[in-house]
Amino acid sequence: MALPDGEAPASQGAQTPATPPADRQAEYTRADMARALEGAEFAGLTGAVEEKLGKKLTTPDVAILLGLYDQLGLPADVIFLLVGFCAERTALRYGEGRRPTMRQIEKEGYTWARLGLMTQEGAAAYIRKYQHSRQALPRLMRLLRLGDRAPAPSEEKYLLAWESMGFADEVIERAYDKTMLKCKELKWPYMNKILCSWHEKGLHTMEAVSAGDRPGRPAVQRRDEGQSAREDMARMEKYLEQLRREKEGQ
Repeated sequence: MALPDGEAPASQGAQTPATPPADRQAEYTRADMARALEGAEFAGLTGAVEEKLGKKLTTPDVAILLGLYDQLGLPADVIFLLVGFCAERTALRYGEGRRPTMRQIEKEGYTWARLGLMTQEGAAAYIRKYQHSRQALPRLMRLLRLGDRAPAPSEEKYLLAWESMGFADEVIERAYDKTMLKCKELKWPYMNKILCSWHEKGLHTMEAVSAGDRPGRPAVQRRDEGQSAREDMARMEKYLEQLRREKEGQ
């Protein structure tokens, strides 16, 4: 397969630029890419990705694909699942016909590598879990009084995280109420802080939250109350001792 010479336009579906991964990407020369394309597996992967995205990969695109394959060590079948996953997610967010950029695919690829998704079975399980969680998004948007609109990508990230934590709906509503009382509007980071705190404490039902999220009394107050009880007991014992002596003296 010949290496593309020209710079094709960016993906049709890009509405927001993807943030490059924090990890340093390997630099590949045209000779490196040409040698990689001489291999049947990488050449086949490149053609399959082009077909999936409906476009000819540019030289930078091929470099990104080679980085996923060579630097990260993702197998070809896992990369193809990765591209399909990104394509489906982009279409759901922005509408049919939209396609992810290779930079967006690269960013997700680094996430997969960090999660250890190095087999077709592991990648497929991850995709199924994502799809299952995503089915909850309309319900969660309604719980937050946001109507029937689709969540923005940043909102979706929070919602999927909360769904994966296993909260009951009424717990999410409770966190929403606490956020509104404090902030007078929906502040996603503030609500996320509440829910993450409950998750760390293992509070996922209203019963657990009601029992485990009550503010404790200050330690000084508890200590003062204990001291007061001891003093009361001492006075009572002194009074009883006085009565005993008076009775013995009669």
